[in-house]
Amino acid sequence: MKLSIQSLARIGVLAALMASGHANASDYGCKVLLCLANPASNGGPKGVAECQEPINRLYFDLAHGRPFPRCEEAEETGNRAVPVSDPFDPCPAPLRPADVDQYVVQGQTASNSVYGYSLKGAAQQGATSVLRACVGKLVGRFQMGGMDDGTTVNVYDQVVWQKAQNSQAIDIYLNNVWYQRVRW
Repeated sequence: MKLSIQSLARIGVLAALMASGHANASDYGCKVLLCLANPASNGGPKGVAECQEPINRLYFDLAHGRPFPRCEEAEETGNRAVPVSDPFDPCPAPLRPADVDQYVVQGQTASNSVYGYSLKGAAQQGATSVLRACVGKLVGRFQMGGMDDGTTVNVYDQVVWQKAQNSQAIDIYLNNVWYQRVRW
């Protein structure tokens, strides 16, 4: 993920807040938030030497059931970190997660082809314990198998498959907009 000027400005606000001494009541929480906002392309939460100690402490605290630290000053401006338990990353915009019980395939409508669609890949269930489909626009459906006991397959213009990861994660919001997910 590349940092935009706007992202740098958001992170700069957090850094200025910490440097100004306004974060004295919650230095730990503010340092954690600032470090978690460091993008993976820049080394992630521990990519800056000053972040290694607070992030190590955070992971230790969370592993031992301690509460997530807060940075009240940053929260006032919509900057926050929220622990989540989700083995999948958010779907990239404009895609959305497929329903758990549906079968999906990527394709497009086409004449003179199987089921009236030109398909890319095989139909797979939209979500399992190890995979999740992020889908785009529904372009059609077809029945696979017999009419009475067949399976309906939804055809989407775009399907991106995600593999399950460690479910322990932290979502970072800057100015009330989701920014990134950090796994620990």
